[in-house]
Order: sequence, then C-alpha cells, then structure tokens
Amino acid sequence: MKPNSCGASNPVRSFAPHMPDFLIAPTSLHRLRHRLAAAGTGAAATILQDAGFATGEALANAWRNRIAERTGLDDAGRLDARWFGPLLDEFCVALGWGSISLTPVGERAILLEAGDWAEAEPDTTESTTCHFTCGCFAAFLTAQAGGVIAVLEVECRSRHDSACRFLAGSPETLATVSDLLAAGRPWREAFTAGELPA
Repeated sequence: MKPNSCGASNPVRSFAPHMPDFLIAPTSLHRLRHRLAAAGTGAAATILQDAGFATGEALANAWRNRIAERTGLDDAGRLDARWFGPLLDEFCVALGWGSISLTPVGERAILLEAGDWAEAEPDTTESTTCHFTCGCFAAFLTAQAGGVIAVLEVECRSRHDSACRFLAGSPETLATVSDLLAAGRPWREAFTAGELPA
C-alpha cells in the first residue's frame, strides 16, 4: 500500500477563536486505529489524518497564545526561527505527546524526530501508525507557513524504528518521498547528500 501523507489536499479551514482544549489520550487513538483497521475499510489512516488536521488547527490557535505568553509577541509568525524548534518541543512535552526535535533537510523539508512519541505503539506492526499526528502537524505547520505543508511519517517506533520521524515539506517533495517508500526504497534517496542531516 502506498504510504499516506497529509496536507496536500486539505485547505486550512477556519476554527473558533476560543475553541476549548480537549485532550485525546493516545490510548484512545490506538484503540480507534485498531477498530478502524478491523472494520476492513482500508481508510483508517485517512480518517485519523483528517481528525488530526482538525486538532492541528486548534493547536495553531493554542500555539499563538503560548508564544504571546512566553515571548510577548502578538504575532507568532514573528518568532525567531531559532526558537521555533525548542518552543515546539516544550509545547509537545507540555501536551503529553513527547519530545520532538526539528532538523532542516536542505531547503525543501524539515525532519521532525521523536523518540518517545505517544501515538506510536512500539514494535507492534510493520507499518507507520502515527496518522493522527501527520494530520495534526500538517494543519499546524500550514498555519505557521502561510502555505500548504504536507507531512509524511517515514519511520515509526510502531514498526521497530528507533524513533518516529516525520518529513514536512511541499506536497510535491513529499509525493516524491512517498513514491520511493511505496517502491521499498529509503526516503533519504529523495534528497542529496548535502541536504541530509548528519
């Protein structure tokens, strides 16, 4: 089955300015994914990505508020790029999702890495499983970038990888990565040696 990426066809939708926070337990996502897979529709990833996209919109709103509180900036878009990764890590940890680091992959993508990401179920399957996260990050990063950002999980603790790794970039870049993965080739082949992180 061809790997799924999220963001290429999802426009940023508006959300209520005072949307209440509602925590979703990772175990709830695990259970939902198992039930959807058992139903045999083949749509589990798509359904979870769509739900994640809605959460990512709310996350973008919460992020703006948090940046205002932490930095005094009334526009999160003015945040110095050097602080985006550390503050996003702090944000994700505070939400209970795990610690995350960001690394540029040339000028075409960002690699988000998490060794303890909550949506994963370590060593339980042979495929990536953090579909909700892909949708969430796609909506969140699209809101930050002001243009469509797609997200694709390229490695996952659920399938025995050392960490969950998500690529974020243009839909075109991620389509190339997705094609490589579908052909059983490493995602890194989509980038030059000079673009890849050390």
